[in-house]
Amino acid sequence: MSFINPEPTRLGLVCLARLTFEADLAAQWYVEARQVLGALDGVQLCAIEKLVIEQSDADAAIAELKAANIDALVILSGTFALGGLAQRLAQSFAHTPLLLWAWPEPQEQTGKLRLNSLVGTHVNASNLYKLGYRPTTLYAVLNDPYTAQTITRFARVAGILRDLQQLRLAFVGGHAPGFENLAVDKFALRRALGVEIIDVGLQAIVARARAVAAERVRASKPDLLKPFADTSEVNETKGDLVTALIIALRDIATEGRFDAMTLKCWGDLVEAYGIAGCGAVSVLTEMGLFTGCEGDIMGTLSMLIARRLTGIHPFLTDFVSVDAKTNTGMLWHGGCAPVSLAREDQPRHLFSHFAAGKGLTAGFVLKSGRVTILRLGDAPSSEGAGRNLRMIATTGQSLETEMEVRGTLTRVAFDCDAMAFLNEMLGDGWEHHLVMAYGEVVPELEMLCRSLNVPLTLMK
Repeated sequence: MSFINPEPTRLGLVCLARLTFEADLAAQWYVEARQVLGALDGVQLCAIEKLVIEQSDADAAIAELKAANIDALVILSGTFALGGLAQRLAQSFAHTPLLLWAWPEPQEQTGKLRLNSLVGTHVNASNLYKLGYRPTTLYAVLNDPYTAQTITRFARVAGILRDLQQLRLAFVGGHAPGFENLAVDKFALRRALGVEIIDVGLQAIVARARAVAAERVRASKPDLLKPFADTSEVNETKGDLVTALIIALRDIATEGRFDAMTLKCWGDLVEAYGIAGCGAVSVLTEMGLFTGCEGDIMGTLSMLIARRLTGIHPFLTDFVSVDAKTNTGMLWHGGCAPVSLAREDQPRHLFSHFAAGKGLTAGFVLKSGRVTILRLGDAPSSEGAGRNLRMIATTGQSLETEMEVRGTLTRVAFDCDAMAFLNEMLGDGWEHHLVMAYGEVVPELEMLCRSLNVPLTLMK
């Protein structure tokens, strides 16, 4: 398994109850709930079959769930229950994403509250909030499609949080000249997400690329360049250089067990090796080794999150223009998008690099479709020391676009006010890269940010 091909999420499930309400009905519904949740895609259900009524029941459930090494926990209020039960469960899984689930009352009334599930969940949500937890909440009947949809999303997010704890990312060469805004506090990032950042010197990559055997370059080059229909500007020297660079980066990733990397893809690389890395970044990302250009660690993490949520490779991009009259914006980058995002009726070029021809850059317009635009970033702490994570997101429609400039690009019709989005990016000092993901994943991003206690700026 890898970050983009994960193992199922081990989802813990407990049902709280109190005998002064209809615990037998709750037990009956809970059997059905276990069947439904056990059939969800990407979920390995770890359910406690017995209702949790007393403290001893909670202790037994905790022991069983710890033995199952759960990734996330759903606490279902089958009926109203003692408030201390949920607190004990939460504190026993302090770093585990939580979802609190309440059932509506049965339609058949008997003259008294039969379950009082919502009040039980409300009490638990308030108690846990005051203890510093930020659980996801759900109020829905079992057979409502929203229930399965929400818990599936929750499990997917929990799996991402689990796998970020094991992620190793190679920071190759630092960030591009002048892009200090992309710098991160590696220790703060590891504390927050668990991600390990490993510095890899640019000269080490250059030496590895230069040492790739000519026979290996000749054997690999046709397959690596095959996705591009137009390679008319690729001379033998440039083709060999980009092929050797791709091979060297892949070898380093395999040896270092890196899940992803960033590359200082212009500046020093051009001087030391003779080409920029844009074309290599496009090819590597398409192959599943997600590579962030210009040393953008947070942008690369945003790409990985987007890929897990959508199942489609995303696009790390600049936001280069806004047309207020049409409420559209141009998303462009210098040839680093994966080729699977290309519009099918347009050619995929591998151009000579627009900066003095030093290197190769992918060139195509991206396909149309619904998109989420997002970024996990950071900002100085309000206390003036350290940095805090934050996220921004909005949605829109990637339009059929013409090849206005070289590089990889699309024009997006924003659902929010495009100028307001731009003003937020500029006014609040967001980093200049965004990730465009195909699909609408705002609910998942909200869950992710809530689990991490990270503020989300959602532009609607």
